[in-house]
Amino acid sequence: MYVCNEIKINLKNYIALLIIIYGFAILLNSCASQSALEGGPKDVKPPVLLKSVPANRSINFSGKKIILYFDEFIQLKSVQQKLVVSPPLNEKPEVLCKSRSVIISFKDTLLTNTTYNLNFSDAIADLNEGNSIDDFHFCFSTGQVIDSLKISGKVLNALTQKPESGMFVMLYNDTLDSVPIKNFPFYIGKTNTNGIFNIENIKSGRYKIFALQDGNSNLLFDLPNEKIAFSDTLIIPEASVQNFTDTISKDSVVSYEKVIYKPFNLIYYAFEEDRTKQFIKKTDRPYKNKCVILFNRIGFGQVTVNSLNFIKFFTERNKRLDSISIWLPDSSDYLQDTVRFQISYFKKDSLNKIYNITETLVFPFKENEKKPTQINKLTVSTNIQNNKEINADFALKIRFSNPVVKLSPDKILLEESKDSIFYKINPLIIADSLSPCAYFIYYLWKDKMNYRFTIKKDKIKDIYGLVCDTVVKSFKTYSPDYYSSVQFTFTGTKNQYIFQLIDGSGNTELEWLDSLPLSKKIEQLNPGKYHLKAFIDENHNGKWDTGFYLEHKQAEKNFFYPDEINLRSNWEIEVKWEIY
Repeated sequence: MYVCNEIKINLKNYIALLIIIYGFAILLNSCASQSALEGGPKDVKPPVLLKSVPANRSINFSGKKIILYFDEFIQLKSVQQKLVVSPPLNEKPEVLCKSRSVIISFKDTLLTNTTYNLNFSDAIADLNEGNSIDDFHFCFSTGQVIDSLKISGKVLNALTQKPESGMFVMLYNDTLDSVPIKNFPFYIGKTNTNGIFNIENIKSGRYKIFALQDGNSNLLFDLPNEKIAFSDTLIIPEASVQNFTDTISKDSVVSYEKVIYKPFNLIYYAFEEDRTKQFIKKTDRPYKNKCVILFNRIGFGQVTVNSLNFIKFFTERNKRLDSISIWLPDSSDYLQDTVRFQISYFKKDSLNKIYNITETLVFPFKENEKKPTQINKLTVSTNIQNNKEINADFALKIRFSNPVVKLSPDKILLEESKDSIFYKINPLIIADSLSPCAYFIYYLWKDKMNYRFTIKKDKIKDIYGLVCDTVVKSFKTYSPDYYSSVQFTFTGTKNQYIFQLIDGSGNTELEWLDSLPLSKKIEQLNPGKYHLKAFIDENHNGKWDTGFYLEHKQAEKNFFYPDEINLRSNWEIEVKWEIY
């Protein structure tokens, strides 16, 4: 019996020991694998202003410092870039963050009897989550009253109609044209990401308004590439009390008064002036028989080239009028070491006035440069790919590497075939007005037809007697049920518009000039998704033009049809658009 009892006691001790060891292991494991405590929902609330010294909208302020106290620890995000003080100061105030407060220290002497507005935008945020206070303002006056008038509006890009973010919108007491160029504004606001601006605490009066994308942070329009928006109409802020009613239920109507500030919903269109000066960027003589002139920008008008040595020559210009090639056909001329030309072109002065300038250009050619006398082979390119389907409403363009003085119908062969037998057809050939190297071939192409274009070897010669190799291009046109058609019906302000149908890649599929009202059916359009755009061609030059401030000239106004136009094969749709 004694032995049995001893065994039972030892067994109990052993089990107890195991329990202690197991519990100790669990304790160690829980200490080794700690996990973060689960908190409540994520903080999404921005800081709240508890008080300020002085209080917001205080009068008779004469101090040098403002302290803002918030309900939590805060941080400042790019405050020097985002803070806008109106009226502006010569030197921005120092803004520091300390625990739960923001301290603003003024370095400039403040104007007397003036209402100041400090717009922090979203620069003040909480420390942990970065939640910003949207459009935070603080206002005070150095006089006995707080000016309370305000205006609001939007700035859009003149070309794209998209919102312009980060533009300063400024008001001036002085209404002279030179004010944005020479003087600082009296009131200032800034557009947000939606292009919207608000300028508050304005004194009654008449103001000039001007918006600026300030490239050098000096609040002056003094750089040619700074984007601007302006209006010749003066801003006259005002406020009025109006009565409103709201229907709560069938038997309950609530009346209340509301202060309405005007003007509001102002819209301005921003643009960059075209003030890039034109000059000849480069001259070159890549071959003895060819000279090249390159300008730095698009030209303002026709360029005239004259020889100073009574040399015969051919010229080629591109559509942008920023490049000219000169070919010398006679060896007695191009074998000279130096040839000279006189070139006349148009430039603009600082006031946007066009004037003519004439320069003499010298083109040397040194034998030790080891450049060839001329291109030794005549090559041909076209605007079609071999064995591709095309829209029947197109013109075939041929371009040679050297000038070809005349391209007669007997030099080319154009054939069409419904089945497998090709028949010769007679197209219309027209020389390109800009280039002696290019020709257009017009023909009333038939739907669902095969075509073959051929230039036989040695058939065409350039001005140097060079001939090209055989060229054969085959193509076919779409069937009639491939195309889509649109009935356009436009109404609105009577102006001359240029309309553009733009495909998904940004290419202009169709462009035409018309006036309103307009009813026009266009057929044989390629299927696809398009956008429709129009602009007022005020100077009738066939292209969109930007504005110029000192001429009081706005950028030509653009209009965008609000919906995407989806063209499907063998389908006709109607597009109605009121342009205003």
